[in-house]
Amino acid sequence: MRTVHRSLNLLIVLCVAQTGCSSKSTPTEPVAAPTHFAVFTSDRNGATGAYRNFFTDLDGAGATQFVLGTAAGIVDRHPSITADGNLLVFQSSPGRNGSQDVFGFNRGSGGIVDDDNVNTSANETDPYVSLNGRPVAFVRDTLGLRRIRLYDTQTQTLIPLTNLPGTSGSDWQPALDELGARIAFVSDRNGNADVFVYDVSAQSLMPLPLLVSPGDDIEPSVSGDGRFVGFASDRTGGLGSYDLYLLDLNSNLLVTLTANTASSDRDPSVSYDGTRIHFVSDRAGGSGGRDLWLYNRTDVSVVRVTNQNSPATDFDPVIVWK
Repeated sequence: MRTVHRSLNLLIVLCVAQTGCSSKSTPTEPVAAPTHFAVFTSDRNGATGAYRNFFTDLDGAGATQFVLGTAAGIVDRHPSITADGNLLVFQSSPGRNGSQDVFGFNRGSGGIVDDDNVNTSANETDPYVSLNGRPVAFVRDTLGLRRIRLYDTQTQTLIPLTNLPGTSGSDWQPALDELGARIAFVSDRNGNADVFVYDVSAQSLMPLPLLVSPGDDIEPSVSGDGRFVGFASDRTGGLGSYDLYLLDLNSNLLVTLTANTASSDRDPSVSYDGTRIHFVSDRAGGSGGRDLWLYNRTDVSVVRVTNQNSPATDFDPVIVWK
């Protein structure tokens, strides 16, 4: 069983990880992190589907597993991490009453937090912590519909998202820029999965028709500077079942990508300035069915990161590269 603190909120974890916070807890030194790193999910070292989360140094040191519990039935997914590499937020089950819940993990103290302001007996899924660590987006299943929530860990309150929910359908897979000013997410409000971007300060959806197609547009990511939105789609005109796409919000044009193949290329995570994309593919040359690859838009190279992949399933990457 995992040891958690239900009476605490994510702010306590953040005050250990970030400067400028005050906390009655005794601070611990942040875990030394490389400049370029990522977190991802894998069922390596266990039964198929027994997912755990991993931290990877993209500069070459390999992957380290977060061992958050010993029970065979625990499944951890959807990790995201702050820019300093100290605070991990992820989805895990079984949580309260057997549901899926959102947890925080401090790599410095080893503490795990189950926040009463976030988790309920309903399913809380798809968490995403911003690079600065203050807002956390997640999805709550309410009366059979999935709705995105944005939680401020300092004020310990939910941030209103007026005009984000559609009149029908569900919303899921939120991703944030560095400050949580923009939320990219998936919705089936149009009858199939499309990507949308919500401006938190303006409390409105941005008009971005290139994110919408008759195909499935899924798995969005926002660059830390808020300029680029990466996503996967099986829309017509691609090379494989799914391909990677990148939208420049400054020009409202799609950026040409050379990383796609006839295989399925998915789960893009865009670096702070949009020059690198960490993604999942079942292309030839990998270690297993689905592997993690790193695309450099500057020199148009695609590499399989050393020690990051395995014969098992490796997916759900979130990159920190600034």
